[in-house]
Amino acid sequence: MKKPKLNARRVPNSTNKQVNTGSHSSSSSNKLLKFYNDNDEILLVGEGDFSFTKALLFPPHSCTPDRITATALDSRDDIQKKYPDTAEPILKFLEEYTAPEKPINGDSEKSDEQENGHASSFDDDDSRAGVVEDGHTEEVKKVKVLFKVDATALAKTKYLRKRKFDCCVFNFPHTGSGITDQDRNILKNQELLHGFFQSVLSVLKPSGRVVVTLFDGLPYSLWNLKELAKASGFETVRSGKFVWDHYEGYKHRRTAGMGDTTKKSQERDARTYIFQKVDPNKKTDNSPAKQKGIHGQYGPKTKRAKRKRDNGSESEDDD
Repeated sequence: MKKPKLNARRVPNSTNKQVNTGSHSSSSSNKLLKFYNDNDEILLVGEGDFSFTKALLFPPHSCTPDRITATALDSRDDIQKKYPDTAEPILKFLEEYTAPEKPINGDSEKSDEQENGHASSFDDDDSRAGVVEDGHTEEVKKVKVLFKVDATALAKTKYLRKRKFDCCVFNFPHTGSGITDQDRNILKNQELLHGFFQSVLSVLKPSGRVVVTLFDGLPYSLWNLKELAKASGFETVRSGKFVWDHYEGYKHRRTAGMGDTTKKSQERDARTYIFQKVDPNKKTDNSPAKQKGIHGQYGPKTKRAKRKRDNGSESEDDD
């Protein structure tokens, strides 16, 4: 698919109005947005210190460890340097954790071999953890952790190349480039998301879902996430408030390393979007009213004005 021409929308002068997506009642907005089914094979990309991975193993999720593959762009050494207080203890936990034994659909008891599976944490070019030449591993009952995995080139990772997932999650994607010019920053992050949506097609099952979580407000609302997904053949299934309390121990980490964003992430509103591949047999409405969104995203470039972040604004882009 030909790469579309990305174009950042300009921020309205001086007003900087925030888009309020949390208009639901407190009881409904705090409801768990379950993006997975119990037997889903889940792929996590762009993990920082892997605290989100760990959170999925506990209530209210209690995901089966060996159904989760968690990946990070950095090497293990780089992650330890970026997140020295948290990454290594979490990685060691993931290497040792096996879910409490419970019957699943009347399955017979697991063998001793299955119960004592080896930890599966390794770089993509590493031969540890039972990796064989065809990219498959020995039977393990633990989370699979992969390093040096590019979310925009997933098929280049040999472990993922022959696998198909039900659900792929990218939390708070950000280039971490530190660009202060807002237009350039928006474009760089749009390129990241576009590359991800194109890449994930190679590892997703036909009915698979893609889950992306972003902070509310500017500049994230200018990334036009839904249109980027649509350009790669995805449709929005639903969205909902990201409730931090549903992910015990999870802390959003800046791409550049330790530390939170200017305002603590747990105090910031965020939203989760669930996408699914468009059914080619599904009838679509091609009326002009249905076409206007794509023009706003990929239409002709307007004159760009260089703008640095307004330090007085509540919106932040310092991930």
